[in-house]
Amino acid sequence: MAETVQELLELSPPSPNAERLAELHELALPLLAELARELGYERAFIMLVDAEAGAIEGTAGIDPPDVLLTALATVVDESGPIVQSLRSGRPVRVDNALRDGRIADALRSAYASAGLIAFAAVPLPPASAVLVVGRSEPISETEINALLPYAARLVASVAARGEARRLNAYGEADAIEKEWLWWMLSTVQDPVVLTDESNTILLHNVHAERLFMPQQDDSPGRRRAIEINNVLLSAALSSFALDQGSSLARDLSLVDPIEGNELLFEVICRPATNLRTGEQGLVSVLKDVTDLRRATEELRRTMNVLEQAGERARAERDRLNLILEGVADPIVVTDPAGQIIRMNPPARRLLEPPHGTSTGHVATAYVANDAKLTSFLSQVSLEPTGTLRGELQLVDPDSDEVLTMHVSATEVRDELGQATAVVAVFHDLTRLRELERRTLEQQLFESEKLAAVGRLAAATAHEINNPLEAIKNALHLLVTRLPADDPNHAFAEIAQRETERVSNIIRQMLGFYRPAERQWTDVNRVLVESLGLIERPLRQAQVRVVLELDEGLPAIRASADQLKQVFLNLLLNARDAMPRGGRLSLSTRRTRPAGLDFVGGQWIFVQIQDTGPGMDEETLRHIFEPFFSTKRAGRGLGLGLWVSLGIVQQHGGQMRVRSRPGHGTTFTLALPIAGDEQEP
Repeated sequence: MAETVQELLELSPPSPNAERLAELHELALPLLAELARELGYERAFIMLVDAEAGAIEGTAGIDPPDVLLTALATVVDESGPIVQSLRSGRPVRVDNALRDGRIADALRSAYASAGLIAFAAVPLPPASAVLVVGRSEPISETEINALLPYAARLVASVAARGEARRLNAYGEADAIEKEWLWWMLSTVQDPVVLTDESNTILLHNVHAERLFMPQQDDSPGRRRAIEINNVLLSAALSSFALDQGSSLARDLSLVDPIEGNELLFEVICRPATNLRTGEQGLVSVLKDVTDLRRATEELRRTMNVLEQAGERARAERDRLNLILEGVADPIVVTDPAGQIIRMNPPARRLLEPPHGTSTGHVATAYVANDAKLTSFLSQVSLEPTGTLRGELQLVDPDSDEVLTMHVSATEVRDELGQATAVVAVFHDLTRLRELERRTLEQQLFESEKLAAVGRLAAATAHEINNPLEAIKNALHLLVTRLPADDPNHAFAEIAQRETERVSNIIRQMLGFYRPAERQWTDVNRVLVESLGLIERPLRQAQVRVVLELDEGLPAIRASADQLKQVFLNLLLNARDAMPRGGRLSLSTRRTRPAGLDFVGGQWIFVQIQDTGPGMDEETLRHIFEPFFSTKRAGRGLGLGLWVSLGIVQQHGGQMRVRSRPGHGTTFTLALPIAGDEQEP
């Protein structure tokens, strides 16, 4: 009884020979035929393998592949699936031998010639052999599991043939007992041991041998691990004996002799009695629960993490609620379908009617606001960036005031990129736009006053300049006719110089403006700022703005305020020319517009084009004259274009206008680029 299962399963010496192959063929052929018939395999045979050398020693069975055997004899296939199966002790499946990386390139044609495109190899460790089955379709894991009973029967048959040789020496009764014992141990995948009353192992299966039985070539570390396992097992069995079998199962921690990791087992013990000798023993089955316990611990840790994450999520939600409640601007959160999920109080005041408000003017305001918001948010998903900005005209349900709201809506996406919500933030621009309007009106009012004063000064200077020129001419004639030694000659020269000084003062009055302080100025920025000041009037007049700005324009030396005054004047004129709506095109460039001639060097060109009624040639001739206006009385003084032209000319620039009745008007400004100065 002290012999191991390995000794019971031992066959002939491992070196292959014809007699052994013939015996194996005779022994395995009926079972292989049954296997092929029952499970539907085209080929079923056994290969004898020298696992250490990685070589195939012979084949036996149904139509064994001699072509493959010959090829394997010439090429050492140490990494092949058949050798791997025997070395690992586990079945190996190959779905396509022509593409499987475990098969050497030199052997693929041999596998194909042998008809082994899709096959499976099941190890028969006691016989140093491998069961190989093949067919045209890949073999599944379930079908491999169906092969295991046949493999066990093959092993049993081979072992039984080997054991038969021992029956004469040990007796028939002892052989039957050992055969049943082998069946019992070989069919159990868990480690199984039989111990006596002193906890000494009497019998064990292959799986228990790895944990408790040292080998001659084992390393010191592995031997030490096996000694520890024996001590731990003995302690566990002693505890079972003290409890007198009150608990059939208990936990046991062992050491993996190869990896050194901790292994967790559940030990199930049953008392056993040898009826022939009367000896008492204990049969112990060790179920490996290492992965199960680790999974349980991992699950417990995951649950703890989820609970903590839930607590943090609740805290974040409460914090978010406090933030939303404290924000003065309306904030709305909707799902991807547009259904409102959350709102802060300012948003509820505009979008959520109080209880009991179902009809009337107030209820209509809430419905209109909600409809406008829903229509706006439906466009968010169409934006490639997931963000949409714009303006909405909402109605204050309490005061019926029209509110101009800037709305910024952004999609919230999860880790997979799916939209889970839309957050819309409102900002009330009503007061800001009113302030901008008043500022613009004040600027225009000041501009008109300044232009009127300039016109008055220019007219006065012009009237004074006429008699002054006559005085200058008379003095010039007087000085040239008086002899140099005349006592009145010096007085005449003094009068001439002072008259020239008065003439210079008059010329400055005709210029009207003092030279403004000039700095490096971005023309695009000034133009956009000017457009922003009258954006609302343009929108109310249903004027659509088209911008085409050259981002590569250089900065110029100019007065930004004066340029802004010019742009505002031209933009307002364009708006007034399109009372029923139209298109306003603004562009900047460095290339000279077609059909226009500008004298000078390098320019920046600014074009402002409207689609209004246009002007005839007679109007174009007077357009830059002071106090000339095509607007009705009370709508303007007619000084805007005159002042604008003066500002452009003071900057060294030029202004051109093109217009035809029914084809709109285009103003083109040419502003010089500083040649000698460098931008700081």
